[in-house]
Amino acid sequence: AMVLRASFYTSYSSSTDERKNNIKVASRYLDNTFVDVGAEFSFNNTVGERTVSRGFQKAKIIVDGEFVDGVGGGVCQVSTTLYNAVILSGLLVTEFHSHSLPVSYVAPSFDAMVSSASDFRFVNTLSAPITIKMTADGKYVRCSIYGVAGRKVTRRSETVEVLPYDTTYRDDDNMFLAEETIESNGTAGIRSRGYLEYEIGGKVVSTQIRTDYYAPQARVILRGTKTKDGHNGDDVE
Repeated sequence: AMVLRASFYTSYSSSTDERKNNIKVASRYLDNTFVDVGAEFSFNNTVGERTVSRGFQKAKIIVDGEFVDGVGGGVCQVSTTLYNAVILSGLLVTEFHSHSLPVSYVAPSFDAMVSSASDFRFVNTLSAPITIKMTADGKYVRCSIYGVAGRKVTRRSETVEVLPYDTTYRDDDNMFLAEETIESNGTAGIRSRGYLEYEIGGKVVSTQIRTDYYAPQARVILRGTKTKDGHNGDDVE
């Protein structure tokens, strides 16, 4: 009989409807995945292409250190949730990628970004097959991995350095001079380390599994350039 080996969940209740849809669709493609002993799992092969025809919608994704619209935004939260259940299960991760910017739904050094060019893979190094259960109920996306019982593993995220963000100004000819509006709030960058901890003979053993760098994101302020004496006169309200 298969027992619950590890589970992990993240919250997405504040996401847009499109992002919620993508999390649900990706979870459905993953649910009930069977990974035999010695077999390698690939997230991209299992979930498949993130296209509109396969049920995915446009939502925010990170490209070159910026949030932009792309089909399948939110899928990285699913791969991250799965990643955490996988490392808590003691499976061997063979490919993972961190985001270029910090993400809000998981501690630093515990994310796993996926894209058409970047996969998340692991090998079932256990003595029996595993089954992945993936659910998304609109509030939480949850991954449970079933197989043979194993020792309890916990995660520890350590922030080594917080990197301040810059403020940049951009001209906006839809606003008057001296008018300012914040286009995006800045986010601090982070250097972090991820550890797995388990008890051996009453002692806690800590293993560092990764180090990461997440870039700061600038605070962007739009500044008006329009004067009241008739430049862009048609726009004056």
